[in-house]
Amino acid sequence: MRLRNLRSRLTLGVLSVLTVVFVIGGIVVAGVSDRSERSGVDDRLRRTAELSDTAALAAIEEDSSDQQGRDPRLNNVLRATGSSLEATLGSTPVFEAGVPFPTLSDAPLGFSTRKIDGRNVRIYVTTLRVDSLGGLSRLQATTSLRQVERRQRELRERLLLTGILMLVAAGIGTWFAADVVLRPLRRLRRATRDIAGEEDLSRRVPEQDGTEELRALARGFNDMLERLGRSAAERNRALEATRRFAADAGHELRTPMTAIQATLSTIARHPDMPGETRQSIAQDALAEQRRLVELLDGLQALARGDANPVEHAPVDLAGLIADGVQSARGTHLGTTIQHEPPAEAVVVVGWEPGIRLILDNLVRNAVRHGRPGGTVRVTLEGGAAPRLLVEDDGPGVAPEDRERIFEPFTRVGDEVDQRPGSGLGLALVAQQVGHHDATIAVDASPALGGARFVVTF
Repeated sequence: MRLRNLRSRLTLGVLSVLTVVFVIGGIVVAGVSDRSERSGVDDRLRRTAELSDTAALAAIEEDSSDQQGRDPRLNNVLRATGSSLEATLGSTPVFEAGVPFPTLSDAPLGFSTRKIDGRNVRIYVTTLRVDSLGGLSRLQATTSLRQVERRQRELRERLLLTGILMLVAAGIGTWFAADVVLRPLRRLRRATRDIAGEEDLSRRVPEQDGTEELRALARGFNDMLERLGRSAAERNRALEATRRFAADAGHELRTPMTAIQATLSTIARHPDMPGETRQSIAQDALAEQRRLVELLDGLQALARGDANPVEHAPVDLAGLIADGVQSARGTHLGTTIQHEPPAEAVVVVGWEPGIRLILDNLVRNAVRHGRPGGTVRVTLEGGAAPRLLVEDDGPGVAPEDRERIFEPFTRVGDEVDQRPGSGLGLALVAQQVGHHDATIAVDASPALGGARFVVTF
C-alpha cells in the first residue's frame, strides 16, 4: 500500500521509531532480568553448598546409610526450591538431599548448565576435604531452571503485550496530533489549489497560521506569488508593448512605402511628363526613402539597445558633450546651438556611445521642434548627480504629453503629419537613460520658452 497522505506517513514513521525503541528496550530489560535471575540462582546454589558442607562432612565421616534423615529441614528446603545436594567420595555417593538428580561426575568445578530429561538445570560443584579419610570429597548442588525460564517467558509476554498496547496508543495519539499539526498545511494546500484554479496571482495565503516552519513556508509561497505576479504583469506589458510596437512600426513603414509606390506609379503612367515635374516627384520619393531608412535605423538601434547590454566605464561627460555640440553645429547650420563647458571635469560611469546617442537625439529633437533658425541651449551641471539640460525655443510640450513622448512612434502637437522625424529619437533616449540608471524629465524652459529636457545621472 502506497501512503500518499502525509499524516499516514508521519504516523508510520513515529510507530517505526517507537517499535525499534521498544524492541531494543525489551531486549535490554529481558536480558538484565535474565542475568539477575540467574545470578540469584547461582548465589543460592553457592550458599546452599556452603551451609550444607558441615552436614555432608558428618555423613561422610560417620559413613551413615541414612544421610537424608539426618537433616530433614535441609531436605525440605531443597525440595521446595527444586534443588538437590549430593556428596560423593570417589565415585560413591555418600550424602544426598532434596530432589534427586542424576550424578554428573563430568561436571566441571564451579557453575555450569546442563539439560537433564529435557529440562535445563544449573550445577555448582566444589570439593570438601575429609580429614578422617585423608582425601577430597566432591559436593554438587543442582537446581532446576524451570521457574526462572517460566518467569522470563512471562516477562517477555508482558513486555510484548505492553509494547503492542503502547504502540497502538502512540499510533492513535500521533494520528490525531498530526491532524492538528497538519491542519494549517491543509488550509495552505486548499488556498494554493484555489489560486491555481482561479489563476489569480494577486491572492495571498495566510502567513500567521500554524508552526513557524509553516508560516515560513507561507511567506515563501507569498513571495513566489508576488514574483510570479510581477513577472506575469511584465510579460503582459511586454506582449502588449510588442503588439503595439509592431502595429505602430507597420503603420509608420507603410506610409513612406505607399508614398514611394505612388510616386513610382505616377512616373510609370506618365512617361512623357516634363522633366522638372519628374525631378520634383523623384525628390519627394527620395525624401520618403530617407525617412524609411531612418525608421529602419531607429528600429535597429532600439533592438540593439535592448538585446546587447554593454559594460560601463568612466566617461568624461564634459568632453563628450563638447564634442557632440561641435558636431551638431556643423550638421544644423541654421540653428544657433549654445553651450558653455563647465570649469571642471564631470565624470560618470556609463557607456560612451549610449550617452552620445542621448545628446545627439535631444539636440536633434530640439532643432526640429524649435523655431526655424532659432536657438538651442545645451548645459552640463556637475556635482554628485550631474545633469544634462537641452532647451529649445519652440512651442514646448504640453504637460499631458510629457510622459508618452518617450514611447516609440509618438509625435504630438498640431499638424503632426507635417512634423519631421520618425518618432523613435526620444524612445532611444529613454532606453539609454534607463540603461544608465539615470532619469529624464520634461518641463518648460525658463530662458528660451520652449521645452527643456533634463537628464540626471
